[in-house]
Amino acid sequence: MLAGYPDILLHVLAELRGAFLDGADNREQMVELLAAQLTNPTSVQMAYQDMVDEAPQAADAIDLLLREHGELAEAQFSRAYGAIRQMGPAKLERESPWLYPESIAELLYYNGIIGRGFKGAGQSAHAIVYLPSDVAPWLPHPQNQLAGDLPIKPVAAPPAARMISDADSFLLDAGTLLGFVYSDRLRLIANDPHPEDIDRLIERLQLPFGRNEPDLEVRLALLLHLANRLGWLRRDGDTVQLTQNAVAAFLHKTRAEQRRLLFDAWRASPEWNDLCRTPDLECVEAGSWHNDPFQTREAVLRLFSHLQPGAWYSQSDVIHAVHEMAPDFQRPTGNYDTWYIRNHTTQEFLKGFERWDEVEGALLRFLVRGPFSWLAVLDMAEPSAGSDMLLSLGRWGGYWLGDGIPQPEEHPASTMTVTEDFLVTLEPGVSLDDRFRVERFAQWQQSHPTFVYQITQRSLKRAAEGGVSSVRIAGFLRQRARNSAPRVLAAIERFAAAEPSQPA
Repeated sequence: MLAGYPDILLHVLAELRGAFLDGADNREQMVELLAAQLTNPTSVQMAYQDMVDEAPQAADAIDLLLREHGELAEAQFSRAYGAIRQMGPAKLERESPWLYPESIAELLYYNGIIGRGFKGAGQSAHAIVYLPSDVAPWLPHPQNQLAGDLPIKPVAAPPAARMISDADSFLLDAGTLLGFVYSDRLRLIANDPHPEDIDRLIERLQLPFGRNEPDLEVRLALLLHLANRLGWLRRDGDTVQLTQNAVAAFLHKTRAEQRRLLFDAWRASPEWNDLCRTPDLECVEAGSWHNDPFQTREAVLRLFSHLQPGAWYSQSDVIHAVHEMAPDFQRPTGNYDTWYIRNHTTQEFLKGFERWDEVEGALLRFLVRGPFSWLAVLDMAEPSAGSDMLLSLGRWGGYWLGDGIPQPEEHPASTMTVTEDFLVTLEPGVSLDDRFRVERFAQWQQSHPTFVYQITQRSLKRAAEGGVSSVRIAGFLRQRARNSAPRVLAAIERFAAAEPSQPA
């Protein structure tokens, strides 16, 4: 740090810290002699106490740097503790800023406790403020150094009636998508799904109550993105078909494994950009700016991992804590002026840290009600009159993000029934594998609150053409369904007798 300082600043540091430079024959020796004295434990502790006596906030600034492992983007540090004015040797001698520091940052800087440097390259280059590694060990350390802690208090748990029952709806939608692509057609126009087919798919989804249209569009886009990322879909001319091996591997997993697979696919995707998918925002392709969605997801998940699993929090309290403790979670360089993001409604560009709530805040609110909720990271509760949305680190989110939390146990209702009117009804807890099997020989009717399918001659014929014999269908229903109407099974077997001979 000292090697880059002008001579006048070296002499100022020596004077302020009571160091002696006698005996130094050249600049290199002067730097080495001064460094040895400034890093002396007693000297560091005396300087610390003198600064804290003059400005108590100095202790907070040092604590912040220690919690951040010794360094922080200058933009973030200066928002809390002021800037360090940049001066050459002549201006330093003329203005003597160490006599009247204008900020906590300058007080620390001119006492040799912090330095200023640069990190990264290209668009990632940014100024940092740091504690020299041979000074930091002698500074008083904060008792709690868990980086990323959010200082927020839980609130009272909401009544069950206000909780949003959305835990596995996205996973169920994944099963619905596979059945839809198998039994219906999903056409493509250029590289996009045909709008008419998308409308038919939406009718079959588990639409959580209270979702608005922009969120539905993003939810569907994420579902299709993950299906592609997991290799379930392939293009066949102007239609989409299933990739048999990848789909079978997914369907044969346990529900816990399927849930984790979807979460990990979203978490690791470099192509899915949550910021640019936030309904209130619009990313404009201008200039050379770009964000890092993977880095942002990891930063936010790390922050939310410090929530107590099972405890309930006010969404506004959580976002306020992030604003106070880690505002630059998606902009490590602290640059708020070069990203081209605008309000979707007003088309106004949102630049500057003062627009944080309209960008970072909007992204956090979307992540909470969107991917975090859809993928079972968070549990949600509707606000009561005059209150805020409530959130809780759910059982699965706590297990995935926490340390040493055991895997939750689950015993979902998995009843399948067949009635005399040839209807097959499946509770949401029925495995996706079994529901996909039903998709192959029955026609979809509804998805909520239970899945209902109709067995028809046409659906049995389609199954036979796909290699699923009526004998296999009858055997499957006898084995899996709790109530299998004898008349229905007999009719399926009569239909089998009329089928061309094929292996059972």
